[in-house]
Amino acid sequence: MAAMEKISLPQLITALSDNSALYNQWYNESEIKYGSLDSHTIAGWMTEVVEPIVKAAVALDVAPEKIQEIVKALYLETLKLIGSGQAIRYKDEFKAAWLLLVQMPGLVVKFPMKIISLLNDVLLNLHQYAPEKIVYWCSLIAKSAADIKTIEDFKSTGRIYAWHCGLAHLRNRLKADFAALPENLQQTIVHTLDLHKNTNQLFANPWIGDVTKFEGVHGGFKGGAGFFEHPPKLAQIEGNIFVTDSKSSYALFADQFGKVLLPAHTVAANAILSNSKRLESLTKWIGNDSDKIDVQNISSVVVTEDTLVFTLENSYFLYLFSLGNA
Repeated sequence: MAAMEKISLPQLITALSDNSALYNQWYNESEIKYGSLDSHTIAGWMTEVVEPIVKAAVALDVAPEKIQEIVKALYLETLKLIGSGQAIRYKDEFKAAWLLLVQMPGLVVKFPMKIISLLNDVLLNLHQYAPEKIVYWCSLIAKSAADIKTIEDFKSTGRIYAWHCGLAHLRNRLKADFAALPENLQQTIVHTLDLHKNTNQLFANPWIGDVTKFEGVHGGFKGGAGFFEHPPKLAQIEGNIFVTDSKSSYALFADQFGKVLLPAHTVAANAILSNSKRLESLTKWIGNDSDKIDVQNISSVVVTEDTLVFTLENSYFLYLFSLGNA
């Protein structure tokens, strides 16, 4: 096991020494799986991240056996993070996320492995869809941590803040998530996000304002960190917006906070292409802005109650307009 000379918390030292053989076994198994692990990196993570979490749990005056369980969970997850390289490439983000547990020691005591797994899952999703917002998401959770008492509180609050950070595909479930939260946590979220409107309306409407507005593009060429090998086409199927380049298919989610393309493995490209539609004019929806668009070059269009999306013949992007909320 990596050297732990810098650890000063007696309960953590005891937990490690009492199970040293087991920890050494896990360390050796991780080296077989991941290759050589840097002992200094592990020691640094244990002192900078694990020790403060364990200290917060110790302050709740829990049984030594529970501290042993917590330390084991933290150590195993530490080996995974460092072995996979995530705790090295994204050290600041994972460190900020794990240290949130210092403010939620009750959840660490009750569900040590589960709460860490949930944290890591959130970070992986944010890394995929909104990597620049990870530290911001951590700051939002930190402002609500005192009111998060259960795993369900954490899940729902985490989803609401992840949506606010750009994960648009989460919005449809947030009305129910928010309603199920304790009133004090609801108020904390409203205050943290500075919500000035009815939350049900906020979750229901993807865009703010009541005027049509260009909301940018999404997609792009796969060779340039985009999604498509060929110019894509759109279709609306059973209320959802799908897009395909004939090889890969996705469901599109977009709102005021972000745009997300989720793989749609169960929807055949042919189904999307056969439902794809073109329009001769966009004037009805975007007024004078339609004069700036070569309508003859539009290859597909989807218009919903609140969103207009179209593709162009020689473009790898999706073009989005919000139609406003009356």
